Amino acid sequence: MKKFLTSILLGLIIVLGLSACTQNAKENQTAEKKETKGNDQILQSRLDEILDKGIIRVGTMGDYKPFTYMNPSTKQFEGFDIDAANLLAKDLGVKIEFVQTSWQTLIKDLQDDKFDIAMGGITRNFERQKVGHLSPAYFTDGKIPLIRDEDKDRFKSLKDINQSSVRIGVNPGGTNEKFVRANLSNAQITVVNNNLDIPKMVAEGKVDVMITDSVEARNYEKSDKRLYAALRDKPFTIFDLGYLMHRDDLAFQNWVNLWVEEHKLQGTFNDLEKKWMD
Repeated sequence: MKKFLTSILLGLIIVLGLSACTQNAKENQTAEKKETKGNDQILQSRLDEILDKGIIRVGTMGDYKPFTYMNPSTKQFEGFDIDAANLLAKDLGVKIEFVQTSWQTLIKDLQDDKFDIAMGGITRNFERQKVGHLSPAYFTDGKIPLIRDEDKDRFKSLKDINQSSVRIGVNPGGTNEKFVRANLSNAQITVVNNNLDIPKMVAEGKVDVMITDSVEARNYEKSDKRLYAALRDKPFTIFDLGYLMHRDDLAFQNWVNLWVEEHKLQGTFNDLEKKWMD
């Protein structure tokens, strides 16, 4: 009887031991799976993909001086944010590939993964943040009217512009059109696909007003004596510019966010402002 009980006890000990080993093995496998999954998630970061490929794709419009401009003579992009993009690539230690986009297709091109980041005077707003991620602000500006110099006394307020006799030229898909549609519905609105054509249309009297960012209006005033950047001291709106990235990629977002903050601290954006805007 004693031998029988001893055999049963030994059997139970062996069974319990095997169960414990099995459980430990399962736990180790689960831990390995979690670790592997975590590593996969890290490897899926756009930051790692950019570093592995050695190239960052930068989406830019090329029609918004002085931030982004496609120079027809050189067939190259140039401007404030083009310099910033080249510096971004340099700090990452990779080459740069510019991808032309437009204000109308900016969000779709982002969602279609045509570029890793968009740079070119992009306004930070809630709608863009819903579908992407905007970096910290690097420049603050406001909407003002670009008019003919001879019309200084004609357009002194938003009310003066919001008249049925006033013709406004606007590029489609961006914050300029959004502002015009919301605030100047009484005026005659003409949509012009190429943003670069509108200042010339104002100067030649084909339209009366272009609503745009103060920095762009002042840039055109400087290059064409027929034009005048009105109400620059009393802009209709105040907003920040930022760089647009894909959602849900903290590794890349955090790197770019730190990059912006660091170059603000070092005065890089002030230097670019002096180069392209003074």
